[in-house]
Amino acid sequence: MAETREQSGDLLQALCLECGEPLAGKFCSRCGAKNRPPLRPLHHWLTDVGRQVAVLDIRLLRTLPRLFSSPGRLTAEYVAGRRLAYTSPIRLYVAASAVVLAAMNLLGISDLETMLASAPEENVAAMEEALEGVADLHDPLFQARFNLSLDTAFPILNLLSPLAMMALLKLLYWRRYLQEHLAFGCHYGTFLVVVTLLPLLMTGIARSIAIVLVTIASLLYLVVAMRRVYGGGWVGLIARFVALVLGFLAFVLVEVMLAWTIALVAAVL
Repeated sequence: MAETREQSGDLLQALCLECGEPLAGKFCSRCGAKNRPPLRPLHHWLTDVGRQVAVLDIRLLRTLPRLFSSPGRLTAEYVAGRRLAYTSPIRLYVAASAVVLAAMNLLGISDLETMLASAPEENVAAMEEALEGVADLHDPLFQARFNLSLDTAFPILNLLSPLAMMALLKLLYWRRYLQEHLAFGCHYGTFLVVVTLLPLLMTGIARSIAIVLVTIASLLYLVVAMRRVYGGGWVGLIARFVALVLGFLAFVLVEVMLAWTIALVAAVL
């Protein structure tokens, strides 16, 4: 934003560069754009960038502790309109998903070879039999193609998880706004993508124990968050909780199967 001026009688009037509205302060009254030059000296630009990064860090420092220590509180704050102090739900989910998926790629957790090594032998045998004459699961070229396709397909499909949660919650709490349900889905989805990474970092019996603990923690987190955000009696809450869990598990199963199918087809072709 920069000030431009037009002749109006004997007066010079500052105009908004975005929409042309006359300016009467630091911000445009029509579109909200800030009144500042579009091109500025380097030190001014670096100051703005540093300020934005600092604000983001401060918001994350406020957001993450509440996300993990107080289920549903962030969503309740969002619904109440107290949002400036926290990272937005969508940005939080996208950022957390990107970081977790990047970590999985760097650690090789999402590689086909690693997944085959940790999968039950009977499952691997069934896959080899199904792909017999079409592809070799242990062929390095096939694995490279599969990994590339999965790394492309899964992040895109993973972005649909909050939307699925939103749709399920709308069916269960149809009087509430979609925006509330989307915020809830993003906050719970962020919690899930972070905690589900923990078992993948372990092996053997430690991974099995971690899976059980993470599953219990995720279910408890969900029911407490639903209670805090949506309220209601315990009977109705538990009924909705069970329906939500079953519906979301069905979605996750379809999501994983679809990602694998896309990756397999792309690797074969």
